[in-house]
Amino acid sequence: MSKIKQLIAFLIISNLLTLCFLAYSFINKDFQQNNYFIEEIQEPLVELQGMIHDQQENNWKHPELVSFQAYKIQKAIKDVLQERHFAHSKLKEEEKSNLRDINQALQSLPQNTSQTIAIWKKKDKQNALTFEKALVHAKMDTNEEDYKKFMNKCKIIASETSKINDISK
Repeated sequence: MSKIKQLIAFLIISNLLTLCFLAYSFINKDFQQNNYFIEEIQEPLVELQGMIHDQQENNWKHPELVSFQAYKIQKAIKDVLQERHFAHSKLKEEEKSNLRDINQALQSLPQNTSQTIAIWKKKDKQNALTFEKALVHAKMDTNEEDYKKFMNKCKIIASETSKINDISK
């Protein structure tokens, strides 16, 4: 085989390897983005649903747990809505809007600070129960690992929690 044929074969192989690497990189980035939404937002939402239910069952003995969990979700949503976040590029405008609405509903719940634990009033408990009902209605669970289905559930939650957002304005 002549040197030119060897060079052409080398270039073809190196280009194919480069394409494989690029495809792997895009697939891996998509996987990591999906994983962020599932682990940092969906799973904590499911935990929040359980916490609200548990607090209702136990006469709201430790509502600060709900505040802490809501804060965790708010932080994850706030982070992903920033353009520099690695998963931000995956979001469509409607999805961003839904996440903002969910975040706003969570902000209507009493917030803990580093110095104080929030005091929960009857209205706050009702807002939390409304949020829990939205999660139940959306059928939010940890068994779902599909990004599109998760975002459809976020749309339902955003719609249902608009009641909380309207009340708190």
